[in-house]
Amino acid sequence: MSSPLQRFPRSRFEDYVQSLMEKTKAPGVGVAISIGGDIAYFKGFGIADVEKNCPVTEDTVFGLGSVTKSFTALAVNLLAEKGALSLRHPVKRYLPEFKLPSPGNEEKITIHNFLTHTSGIPPLPCLRLVNEASVPLEEPGEAPRLVVAEEAPYGAEAPQAGETTRPRMWTNRDLLAFIAECPFKMFPGPGQHVSYSNDCYSLLGEVIERVSGVSYESFLAEHLWKPLGMTHTFVDVRRVLEFERVQGLYDKDGDGRVLKVPWRHREAFVSSGSVKSSVRDLVKYLSVYLNQGSPGGVRICERATVDRMITPYYRLEDGSYYSYGFLVYPAYAGDATLVCHGGNITGVACYVGFVPEKKMSFVVLSNLTGFPARKVFFAAVNLSLGLPLDHQEPKLPAVELPRAQLEKFVGRYASGEGVELSFGLEGNELVATLTSDQKTRVYPARPTGPDSVTMTRDDEDVPVFFMFDPRGSVWAIRYGLRLIPRVEAGTEVVQR
Repeated sequence: MSSPLQRFPRSRFEDYVQSLMEKTKAPGVGVAISIGGDIAYFKGFGIADVEKNCPVTEDTVFGLGSVTKSFTALAVNLLAEKGALSLRHPVKRYLPEFKLPSPGNEEKITIHNFLTHTSGIPPLPCLRLVNEASVPLEEPGEAPRLVVAEEAPYGAEAPQAGETTRPRMWTNRDLLAFIAECPFKMFPGPGQHVSYSNDCYSLLGEVIERVSGVSYESFLAEHLWKPLGMTHTFVDVRRVLEFERVQGLYDKDGDGRVLKVPWRHREAFVSSGSVKSSVRDLVKYLSVYLNQGSPGGVRICERATVDRMITPYYRLEDGSYYSYGFLVYPAYAGDATLVCHGGNITGVACYVGFVPEKKMSFVVLSNLTGFPARKVFFAAVNLSLGLPLDHQEPKLPAVELPRAQLEKFVGRYASGEGVELSFGLEGNELVATLTSDQKTRVYPARPTGPDSVTMTRDDEDVPVFFMFDPRGSVWAIRYGLRLIPRVEAGTEVVQR
């Protein structure tokens, strides 16, 4: 029997990756394709750590960002499998301190809602506050350590003259306190709309620790990483100094220059984005889903647990579904299903996934903020399956809409995470103004339907969907996986 990769156009694929790296100035990228749990293709592009001249190998440690979420979801499901918790129970049953500005709603939000991003909690500034409190990892030569300021309790440090009060967020208990006190408006729900929430996945880590009685990292190490022989996978940032081959973290300054930045430590949001791993280890991890929970005769979980993890629960406007820590594309290519997820944080851009029917998995890891790892991932998937390189990319044709419909789109949409997207009309043309990471850019927005437009950003088409209420008014937009609420002129967005 011929290998599914026998006709894989390696040169075409590698030229494509190199072109993306040159365009973005990415130092290093690692790509693996596995069949039946064995790596059938691997290529290390560029350099993992420029200063140390460290190449990209199968065992190079990379940050994973939000790829962490599927580990968290699997850990929760392992506890459910053991009867230690129920996915249908209210979160408050396990986190009694969980409160919302609207009393009573917390009793309706379940573990399942947290896993599927359907709690109804809007994007909040919590992750930015945690990042502000995070501390860099220093490398003093002999005794690697974290320089951590004395922990402050949740709440505000005394402001200096002219400064506003800002809460310090360090632990998940701080996160719980912030959510209880923050004056935000819930989305309709729970269970009605998907809106990506790092906050909820951070609190799932707290659930795991309280129910299991051990740390998040210890639970995963005992029940997943050690049984699978994942020797290069961990959470504690201090451990990056134990390995010979570790990615450097690279970001761009305001002038577009690529600079190395330090690894940082934080206590909260570990379970939403702090796992580190390697290509080889991730192939072992994904084999759990390709072998009904028992790869290579090692039983990790029941088949029913795998089925729960990749069930397409909530459909998104682009035709994909969110499951537990994964996006699912049913019938991606014929009868083949694609299950995947990405991760993007400072110095990290990655994408992983698998096609169960083909017993194939795909891993893309890179070391530059914002590198289009998703494009590399889908190129690898498509070319491996004999599909066009751009198969399934958004190709929504422009349509003409009456001015009255365009006027419904006009407005300001802002989230507590710091993203603001405004739509206005210049004559009969719709224009989008995007503010993110303290940068403001203007893009043309062409209508693609009665409730959607497409912005062309950095040579990539980005769809935006408008959410209408029963009265025909727009109350939010779908931008990526997040819902961003409409705000009236003069309204202050929760940014504290």
